[in-house]
Amino acid sequence: MDKLTLLQFYRKAIEVVGFQEDKKEKSWMPKLGPNDFRSVVRQGSYRGKRAVIKVSPHENLLVIARDYEHYQKATIGQPVVKVPLILRSGKIKGAQYLIQQSAPDGGRILKNYPLSTRAEKEEVATLYWNTVSYFPEFYLGQWAVSDYFLERLDKWFAIGKENGAVKSGFISQKEKDRTAELIFSNLKKMKMEPFFTHFANTDIIKSSKKYYIWDSTIVPKPEAAGIALWIWGATLYAYKLPPARWLEEVRAWTRTFARLAPKSRQQNLRLKIRINLLERMLGSLLVDLPLKRSPFYKLSQKEVARATKMARAVLYSLL
Repeated sequence: MDKLTLLQFYRKAIEVVGFQEDKKEKSWMPKLGPNDFRSVVRQGSYRGKRAVIKVSPHENLLVIARDYEHYQKATIGQPVVKVPLILRSGKIKGAQYLIQQSAPDGGRILKNYPLSTRAEKEEVATLYWNTVSYFPEFYLGQWAVSDYFLERLDKWFAIGKENGAVKSGFISQKEKDRTAELIFSNLKKMKMEPFFTHFANTDIIKSSKKYYIWDSTIVPKPEAAGIALWIWGATLYAYKLPPARWLEEVRAWTRTFARLAPKSRQQNLRLKIRINLLERMLGSLLVDLPLKRSPFYKLSQKEVARATKMARAVLYSLL
């Protein structure tokens, strides 16, 4: 949706609910494409509490709020990543809104992102496995692992063909084919489970001994997708490093997640991480980098070339 129309929906929503904007903070508007925005996110207050409002014509925020509340109730008192309290959700004509209480002040888990210490890696892996272990059941519909990867790769291949990713040198046809072959030849070793859409250092706030995740809905994901999301998220910011140095980090992350995994999760774990990470790197090379999507939108062409070199190095290491 164009920016002006989306902001009109946003203004209507805050008028209806009485949300008070924090004038010192700018709104955040995630993009779907050029002048095509998914939502408006703004900090402020609601009924005397620090809060964040999200308004979107594209997302079913009522279902998202319901899923968050189910997760919150099921994980009370457990050492998992927390979802901020839901204060209100609803809809106006043409859009829906969701208001959540702001998380306490805090910082990120990794202080020198994308690099990390051994202790930080263990902290993240422990948080991930605790969260997976206590994650409540959700209805996954008819989703199979093949459905998930078919949908993702079909989307990436279509957009990559349109933007000329192969012709522009972001990825080779051979790499595309080999990636698809590896993914689809290993699906029988994986299953679907509920998890967050995003799981990266930039998505999580650490406050004291608690962790809060923002703007990351609960959806069907293949096993170990969260691990791949974490490694992929860090890779997006690693383009200034030598590829060989970053590949050491990728291997160290994989070892740490595998070493701290519960016994019930260890079977084929490295393979599951590899398959999920292949899909993520494929998406970056076919879509994110050619279209300069976040976090690449402010990079120079030289920096995009470095980021592409890094992404291809990680992809090639997985093939």
